Amino acid sequence: MPVKNRITTLQLYCIVIISIAITNHVLLIPVLLHYGKRDSWIGATLALIPMLMMACLIYFLVRRTKQGELIEWIRMRVGKWGTYFVQLIFILICFTHAVVTIKDVTMWTHITYLPRTPVFLIMLLFIVFCFFAAREGIKAIAITSGILLPAVIVLGYFVMGANFQYKDYTLLTPLFTHGYGPTFICVLLTCSASFEILSILVIQHHVRTRIRLRGLLILSTCVIGLTIGPLTGAIAIFGPFEAADIRFPAFEQWRMVTLGKYVSHLDFLSIFQWISGACMRTSILMFIIVDMLKVQKKSTRTHILIWISLGLLGLCMYPISDNQMVLWLQNYHYTVMLAVGLVLLSFLLVVAMLPIRRKEKDAL
Repeated sequence: MPVKNRITTLQLYCIVIISIAITNHVLLIPVLLHYGKRDSWIGATLALIPMLMMACLIYFLVRRTKQGELIEWIRMRVGKWGTYFVQLIFILICFTHAVVTIKDVTMWTHITYLPRTPVFLIMLLFIVFCFFAAREGIKAIAITSGILLPAVIVLGYFVMGANFQYKDYTLLTPLFTHGYGPTFICVLLTCSASFEILSILVIQHHVRTRIRLRGLLILSTCVIGLTIGPLTGAIAIFGPFEAADIRFPAFEQWRMVTLGKYVSHLDFLSIFQWISGACMRTSILMFIIVDMLKVQKKSTRTHILIWISLGLLGLCMYPISDNQMVLWLQNYHYTVMLAVGLVLLSFLLVVAMLPIRRKEKDAL
């Protein structure tokens, strides 16, 4: 890939943060509150320990792969059939995350501010935008993420500060009133959602500057912080049991914002946060799917992206209610993603110990 089309490490981190922010804010927090109630925030905090350990393992893999193309690195050690299997797993993961993101943001859009707009039209416009972003490539996604992320962060601190008047942080205690089980579950769920930083290994060959351990440790801390902030805010405002019954706790915090006596209804600003994160997340997932297929010709990549977009639209139009989706997220999605993430990480660590195959070594 030409150097001009590659991105910096900072741009990579912007993509990862804005991508994970939408899932940790919107999808994960209701699940944590469902299982952990008051203990959910301490579970999310304790998840920082395994996440820092995983950042060290990712850095080890970055060094072993010499920040090259992951799929090619795997092929040189396990052969083409093992590589095909890994490619299929990554593609299925990306498809699953994209469908969940599109479905959730569409439901939120339809429920909150566009109730009379057909769901199909909302999905179509969203996917079309993501198609063009993915078609332009990782450079365009990185630049857009770098522009949007500071604004998203500023709005996050704004809603946090504006709602201090309603918060009672004594609601965060006492802890462990129902044992340590709920806390342990929340640790696993938070790690499951945050395992997406593994995507760094998939797109590392598009990065022209060196990926360092310090940056990965800071990134992991930021990812966990994205969960702890709105989670503690929801408990401090609504209480642990009321917050657990709310479908979108982060959005409800926006609806609480008032500035003085005459300025209220600032929840329209949350639309910018939601759409920014969801678009960047879906765009990079679509880009990764095409990149996994190792298609170089731009016209072919465009045709594949069209089929990916149609596939996502078809899957998202499958008739499933919002309640069914919530139950699926609570009971299956994060559990499966945790298991898949652990298996993939273990597989990559095993591959890192394998020598280059003789056939591949002779071809070098």
